[in-house]
Amino acid sequence: MNSPRKPFFSMPLSKLEDFLQDSIYFRDARARTRSPSLRHGEKRNGEERLYVFDKFLMHHDYVIQKSSGERFVEITNDKNEIHRSGNIIPGAMTVSKIILPLEILIPEFEIHNVNIKFANPSIYDEKTKDVFSFQFISPDCIQINVNTFQSQGTIARTIITGKINTDREKATKVKEEDVNEAKLNTVREYLKTLSIEGEAYIQKENYRDYTYPLSYIAALPSAEIVKQMEGDGGMINMLRMDFGNVKMIPITDEKGPEIKLERARERASFNKIITKVVNGLVTYYRGLAIVNPVAKFRGPANPVISPAK
Repeated sequence: MNSPRKPFFSMPLSKLEDFLQDSIYFRDARARTRSPSLRHGEKRNGEERLYVFDKFLMHHDYVIQKSSGERFVEITNDKNEIHRSGNIIPGAMTVSKIILPLEILIPEFEIHNVNIKFANPSIYDEKTKDVFSFQFISPDCIQINVNTFQSQGTIARTIITGKINTDREKATKVKEEDVNEAKLNTVREYLKTLSIEGEAYIQKENYRDYTYPLSYIAALPSAEIVKQMEGDGGMINMLRMDFGNVKMIPITDEKGPEIKLERARERASFNKIITKVVNGLVTYYRGLAIVNPVAKFRGPANPVISPAK
């Protein structure tokens, strides 16, 4: 590395192998200039890394099979039959595929806010593309705009903000003897439904991370909305999660994280639903979902179905 500039962060390229069936690649508009945004380099242990100096694009191509979607809704306790008998991918799975790559490739990235707006339902067994646009608002703030596409058009638009925190290991240290093995296996199974190696999130570069992925946490509100509204929730149009300074939930409690919902007022049009993520007596994160109660999906094997996405 001969550049006098200091990189914002770096990514171990070996972690790309943890994406078992997906394709991830990077685009740098300044690649042929004297000051490229991305540069290859090595640490003292010889590990190849990608150093990030300025804005760039990351493309993530994948296909979600129906068997994976069915297992995903079992793990997240989503009772919506449209993801089993129909061909609609859970919206929570789309959210997970957006957040999880960031948690695996950039473990120092402290996610503060996630705001996703759904435009259309996504379909099983079709190629999906997430395009991540990284922008560095300041040395302490990173904004990532993500557009999700399938052949029929735009599925979702997402804005993620946060910062690089090199002290996250100290903040999230959990003793191995305190870990709930059953819940840890649930996290491993969750990763596998997303075609991710089961240890990809847990095994960090210098330590083992026994906390729940934020991608997993962000997947829970959709299932709880379906459960509490007895399958009459409609389509989630918007989901916002505020993680604050990212106090991670340890995988130690037998019950695990829960979602508490509060509907501001039942409406015939769009419903605003306040979400809280709690673990025991502690409230960790807050969020907001906007639900269209009259949304309807039409699939090749179904007439009209209208439960929550």
